[in-house]
Amino acid sequence: MKKMILLCAAAIMAFGASAQMSLVKDLAKKAASNNVMELAEVLEGIEPAFTNPESANDVLTWYTAGKAAFGLFDEMYKISLLQPDAADPEMMSAAVLSGYEFFLKALPLDSVPELNKDGSLKLNKDGSKKVKTKYSKEIIGSLTSHMNDIVNVGNACLEKEKYDLSAAAYGYFADMAASTFAKSNGLEYADSTIAEIRFLQGYSMYNTQNFDGAYENCAKAYKMGYRNNNITGYLTSALANVVQVMLDNKEYDKAMAFIDNAISSEPDNAVLYDIKGFTAELKDGVDAALPLYQKAMEVDPTYANGYADAARCYVQKAQDIVDQNPNASNPELLPKIQPLYDLAIPLLEKAIALNPDVPNAKTLLDNIRYWLVDIMGLQQYAAPGN
Repeated sequence: MKKMILLCAAAIMAFGASAQMSLVKDLAKKAASNNVMELAEVLEGIEPAFTNPESANDVLTWYTAGKAAFGLFDEMYKISLLQPDAADPEMMSAAVLSGYEFFLKALPLDSVPELNKDGSLKLNKDGSKKVKTKYSKEIIGSLTSHMNDIVNVGNACLEKEKYDLSAAAYGYFADMAASTFAKSNGLEYADSTIAEIRFLQGYSMYNTQNFDGAYENCAKAYKMGYRNNNITGYLTSALANVVQVMLDNKEYDKAMAFIDNAISSEPDNAVLYDIKGFTAELKDGVDAALPLYQKAMEVDPTYANGYADAARCYVQKAQDIVDQNPNASNPELLPKIQPLYDLAIPLLEKAIALNPDVPNAKTLLDNIRYWLVDIMGLQQYAAPGN
């Protein structure tokens, strides 16, 4: 009885798989239609085949879906030229992006064994099966011919702040532009073009708070020479967010390695040294951080945060002295603390002069002056005009 049940179950599964492939073959005939409704029906009807084990591994499934998706985009594009008000930009965007995804899944599956006249497999000299492709030429032609459409979709989605879609579109374009099949079809794009697209991909990801992706793609653009649209700001902000996750998880060494890699590409970026200083401070304390904040000042003498963070280290060292000497009076503490405050004050003044809104600088300076002037009576430390 068990054997009979198992045989029946296997038969049902085989029938299900066979039915799916039969459905795919029927839909493949409709995928060549130029009717928008029929193409939409193909895309809706083929969805179950994406998860069926047999049909999901058959090139015809993904080829049919890709052909229908690109066909749907093409027909809607024609309609939009004649009737702009009838255009559905979101549907067009989804169609062209889906077409790309489906065809990329089809390409590695497109290998058909070659047969001899007697039906046996043709073999290569090394004994492996000889295969040929059936759909690849058409797939590659369709992908390359739609490259400009894909980047235009990215631009339209970016304008409408649909950043997830614009990120996908820009990524697809940049990946295709760098592919061997694009180059073999005579499509050569300037590095400056690809760099700009990578930045737009990174910018889109930044706006979805995908900071890993934002950093990765802005870094690619930067390495290719792109310097527009405050790319350094997005790079460092994305990096700071990525590093913050590592710091939250106390992955200090991982964070340091990540920052060092960034510094190797941007050795003149003061913000990176500042972020590294903050990481070192959490890991090993202010003595380890201070040289890095000083390096940030050296790299960019106009970077206010570098001055403020270095000053904060001196203030923290002073506070540590207070904490370590709980029974000491203020006069007893003064000789130890005053030299540190003497180092911190000009740094804080410089930071505020460069950027009045630099975080905590004014508060720290006021606190130092209160202790030196109001408590210790050292009027030479009074603020100018007081």
